[in-house]
Amino acid sequence: MKKFILPLVLACSAACASAGLLDWYNGVKLDVPLPEHDLQFTTSAAPAMDGKLVLMDFWATWCAPCRESIPKLNTWNAAYGPKGLVVIGVSPETLELVTPFAQRMNMQYAVAVEGKKSIQKAFGIKGLPYAFFVNKAGKIVWRGSPTEITDQLIESLLAS
Repeated sequence: MKKFILPLVLACSAACASAGLLDWYNGVKLDVPLPEHDLQFTTSAAPAMDGKLVLMDFWATWCAPCRESIPKLNTWNAAYGPKGLVVIGVSPETLELVTPFAQRMNMQYAVAVEGKKSIQKAFGIKGLPYAFFVNKAGKIVWRGSPTEITDQLIESLLAS
């Protein structure tokens, strides 16, 4: 039994170390296209994403670390929006719950809820908060916790 457990633990440790525990748990892969979705936005219009770098932040109203990310997301939206970044906060909750919450929390970027074609379900995202960047070609180029995002990361992704 021990000869089976040790290799399993080592394999899991290696996987977690290379991708990060949250990435391993959520299962989002790099260089894959954004799945088909039907996001419903709290405002009437969806932001234009074609030819833009898109930061998708998965969050929920009940998630304290998610709420702590809002000011930083607002800052990135203001600073990098004119340079081609689109920030979208995506919640699995209802539009009726999220819309007043987003207004109360002064979320200054696009906020959406999942529809029947859920990105969260397609990728198996279970741990929140979680974010990824989609490049201009529509492929995921970075994924992880929003706390790991830096200005340098955004600038390098915008430049590539």
